[in-house]
Amino acid sequence: MGLAENVMRIATGVLVSLALAAAAAAQAGKAQTVNGLQMTVAGVKLMERAGLRDCPPGTNTVNAVQRPGDQLSVVTVAFKVLPDFKPRPPGTMKRPVATSADGTAYNTSVQFVDVGSVPEYSCDFVYRVPSGTVLKTLQIEDAKFDLPALDK
Repeated sequence: MGLAENVMRIATGVLVSLALAAAAAAQAGKAQTVNGLQMTVAGVKLMERAGLRDCPPGTNTVNAVQRPGDQLSVVTVAFKVLPDFKPRPPGTMKRPVATSADGTAYNTSVQFVDVGSVPEYSCDFVYRVPSGTVLKTLQIEDAKFDLPALDK
């Protein structure tokens, strides 16, 4: 194979990688709707301490603190209650599940409570994961989001 073919193959690979990264970034900020509840991932960050408030935020004031060997990955999701929202009995909306690059699923202790009580709100979903873990996806009910890179 000649130099021109190698250069062309490398350039094509770079362009495909950039297109896939752009698509994942666009997906992360894209709103999805389940049961009349519009959801948009607003960001992902690492924190040493994080509140474990219910969603929408209420009076629960329990905090999580980072431990040696772990990190607290916090995924912020913005919610908007649309006119076609149908309330469900308390406790029937599943907690979001985050998945890392290696396919490991992580659960949050943050729960949904009185989901339709506020027209717009955002919630922080806290995941205690091993240090260095990168979360790739978040699933809330039937909606699945590709997560963006960590906020700087």
